[in-house]
Amino acid sequence: MSEQQQTLTVQQALDLGLQHQRAGRLSQAENIYQQILQSDPNQPSALHLLGVLAHQVGKNDKAVDLITKALDIQPDFAEAHCNLGLTLNELGKLEDAVASYQKAIALKPDYAEAHYNLGLARHALGKPDDASASYRKALAIKPDYAEAHYNLGNALRDLGKQEKAVASYGKALALKPDYAEAHCNLGATLQDLGKPDEAIASYRKALAIKPDYAEAQYNLGSALLGTGQHMEGLKY
Repeated sequence: MSEQQQTLTVQQALDLGLQHQRAGRLSQAENIYQQILQSDPNQPSALHLLGVLAHQVGKNDKAVDLITKALDIQPDFAEAHCNLGLTLNELGKLEDAVASYQKAIALKPDYAEAHYNLGLARHALGKPDDASASYRKALAIKPDYAEAHYNLGNALRDLGKQEKAVASYGKALALKPDYAEAHCNLGATLQDLGKPDEAIASYRKALAIKPDYAEAQYNLGSALLGTGQHMEGLKY
């Protein structure tokens, strides 16, 4: 078997493993990645995907070890830097996560997901202004990124820019009408703006999508009580 054929065979195996992983067949995916690593313990894509799989099942320390090993072998692996950031974020290592996302972006400037994840980490660090800049970069690359519109709205709301936050939530909902969290946070922002009836309508939409959404239930009850609709408020 030629080197080219071997490479192709490994790539086909990686593609099959990734199909299983995306479909939730994690044990099948793990078996494929382990088989690849038995033949080549330093195969960076297999190490990376096995690390992502470990992250998926909550084994974040193991995920860090595997993805770091992949990066030791292939330092210019942008996706691995981004996924290392996600795992570090889960472990509460936000500054390290920021550094990983920045490495991913340095290697791949048009990596919308890395810009978005950098925004999330910056927001969690209490830097909504920096976060909003990252979300905007993600949206410049991927304008239909509903989650980035939503989280830009959250950052703008934290910055006291309620009207702009409303616009961002609206864009998120235009792309993803069943986005319960966006309906709920839109409602909260409308309530901040002194528009209780519009806020109530947004909370109702959130609950129509996600009936057990505790925050929306609480906010709706509070808004109803605030408008004097006491009996209806008590139902929630």
